[in-house]
Amino acid sequence: MEAITTADQLLVRYDSILHLTERMLSAAREDNWDTVIELQARYSALADTLRPVDANIPLDDSQRVRKHDLTRRILSNETAVRELAAPRLARLSALLESGRHTRALHKMYGLSAHG
Repeated sequence: MEAITTADQLLVRYDSILHLTERMLSAAREDNWDTVIELQARYSALADTLRPVDANIPLDDSQRVRKHDLTRRILSNETAVRELAAPRLARLSALLESGRHTRALHKMYGLSAHG
């Protein structure tokens, strides 16, 4: 992945992240969570490339406004994906908790896992 050394490269990277979050949101709306997970990994990798350089690259006023707009839109997409994922995660958590209770009862009463 190309190193970020200029404000234009920085903004291009933010734009790439925005497009990934838009695709993540679209996949989440379509209940395509495998794609969301795949895109999330790519998103994280791109975001990690920003951390070491983001604060060190000077931006003019228009670039700062553009970065703020991109960041706001990225965060909005992330929030929307989390909101769509929340019910699914709650169901998964309930299933896991139910399984723990079942195993605890089996252990308590000396039952085998199969009956």
